[in-house]
Amino acid sequence: MTLWTKTFRLENALTTLNDGDKIILPPSALEELLRFIGENPLFSPWTFQVQHPNGHTLLHAGVKEFSASTQDSIQLPEWMAHSLGVAMDERVVITLKPLEKGTWTRLKPLSLDYLEIVDYRAALETHLRNHYTTLTTGQHLVCRYGSKSYTFLVAELKPHDAVCITDTDLEVDIEHGDNKDSLQNQKKSQKNQGHALLNTRYSVTLPQGNYAYWTLTPGTVTPIAIDIRVGSGDVDIVVGGDPLPTLDNHQWSELGSTKERRLLIEPQDKSIYVGVHAHEEATVTWEAMAIVPPPAPAPAPAPAPAPAPAPAQKQEQEQEQEQEQEQCDHCKAWLPQNRLMLHTNFCRRNNVLCAYGCGRVFKIGSEEALTHWHCHQCDTVGDGMGQNKHNEYFHTLKPCVCQVATFQNYPQLAHHRQTDCPERLITCRFCRNLVPQGTKPTDTRDRLLGLCSHESYCGSRTITCQKCKKQIPIKEVQVHAKIHEVARQQQILPSLCSNRNCTRPRANNKLGTCQYCFGPFWSTEDDPNNIKLVQRIARKLHAQLTTGCQHEWCRNSYCATGTKAPQEATVAASTLIPILQPLQRQLASSTSPTLHLCVDESTTRKMFLAEIVMEGKGGMYDLAWCVKALEQEHEDIDKAGHWLDANAPRKSE
Repeated sequence: MTLWTKTFRLENALTTLNDGDKIILPPSALEELLRFIGENPLFSPWTFQVQHPNGHTLLHAGVKEFSASTQDSIQLPEWMAHSLGVAMDERVVITLKPLEKGTWTRLKPLSLDYLEIVDYRAALETHLRNHYTTLTTGQHLVCRYGSKSYTFLVAELKPHDAVCITDTDLEVDIEHGDNKDSLQNQKKSQKNQGHALLNTRYSVTLPQGNYAYWTLTPGTVTPIAIDIRVGSGDVDIVVGGDPLPTLDNHQWSELGSTKERRLLIEPQDKSIYVGVHAHEEATVTWEAMAIVPPPAPAPAPAPAPAPAPAPAQKQEQEQEQEQEQEQCDHCKAWLPQNRLMLHTNFCRRNNVLCAYGCGRVFKIGSEEALTHWHCHQCDTVGDGMGQNKHNEYFHTLKPCVCQVATFQNYPQLAHHRQTDCPERLITCRFCRNLVPQGTKPTDTRDRLLGLCSHESYCGSRTITCQKCKKQIPIKEVQVHAKIHEVARQQQILPSLCSNRNCTRPRANNKLGTCQYCFGPFWSTEDDPNNIKLVQRIARKLHAQLTTGCQHEWCRNSYCATGTKAPQEATVAASTLIPILQPLQRQLASSTSPTLHLCVDESTTRKMFLAEIVMEGKGGMYDLAWCVKALEQEHEDIDKAGHWLDANAPRKSE
């Protein structure tokens, strides 16, 4: 097959290209490719070989879009241009080249930072699926996970040195170094200080820019207070529900600069992670404690009458109250008029008022007066050398790692990282891997289900429904199961025979019995008032009570054989009166009467088993459904119980 090849000039690329291997071609390239494909076998996705005209390095790429600014320009990811040795405005050779699907790759981490990834195989597979179309042996692969990027070398590929990884199951292996375990323990010891307990003090000394972490399990339903005492330097406290909280990714924080601070946290029923960040080299002590609400105060006793002041003291108090209060024009304090001059002279010689208008008074030349500051962009007031830190934390633009949004301060950025950020790590409800959530899904149904982009993609995989044998997306399993549940509850089973001892379905006759139970009462004679029918029923029941059916398996409570207690003719007649009296009226109103007739052995056994199943299920299912379950499972009681749970509607529902 003849390959489509063309040379393009490299131009500045979008920063979003740096996460993968996608390139941007001009619209004219799309027209040429469509003409070329029309004359050659079609393949998908389109993959390209990329190289410098004078170089020997070969890389491969997919195409993101055809929107380059000029007809002879191309945009490449920064890492790809660097690997090829191509500078801006230099030429790049692009060749359309189909690649086989990859099956396996071995990646070599270029630093031990990758050990911070909880499940690096899942993270790599997700990143490759979202950002890469191809892989080439020897290329550098940058995987962004959370707020950091991790670099890997593609050491080996199968089946070839260049493969396509779209719509394929690519097995990823990691080539670990010999000193992995020792360095991993070293990294953990540098950051993780272990578990912390309430009401226990912890101290740590940190170099500038470093973190120390503790795992705190509150075990209480009351709010928690973390008290911080800074011995030297300056620190920040960041707390989150995920391990390793940072300045730009946390739930609670205290980012001030005072020596003593308190951070309040809502009641927690699971472990939280406390991080101390050294803004400067610092020594800090902290303690977490549960805030117990004070008991309701007891009613105070009636106060005893105050002793009457002495006459001289009372006279002095009255004189002070009568004097007018005047305000010091320097410190703005209110004093009695007779003390104002003395106070004013002392105040002007020794005190200075805050120049920013907050009203605070300082001693002239004191450290507090020299380090007191006001923020010009917000209402924050501070003492010490915290103004530069405040401006850096709260008034300096901070782009998010997702490259989608920029925020004014760390709290806003941290809130974004904990909620809407595409790089926020979540545990997928389908694959159970810790992966970036991605952007909001485009499918409205997925948004209503509260799915993120990754879960929308991951949940699109299908499984076979065990009931209807249809292929169902994983994310729709609950809805599909609900459809089966509604259909199960709406099932209507034909009523059983009106003979209490029969398990057959009811037939269309006057008695509402099955055709087998109605057989002995059928007659060709005309009987519009059902008189002869009632007589035949009476004779049948009377014979059962007096002589029985002579079948040893009989369990009929209206049969001498079943009860093993034959009745005399007169006693049997009196027993039948309550049954026969309403019978004529029931037949006239087309109401099916309740009969107690003897049946064959198989029907007796099935009724006995159905009653056992019904009792075993606590009466949740009608007897008719228990009979149906036994028929479906060939009278296996255990299987019949499982069949009922899966298919029969419950009485309570």
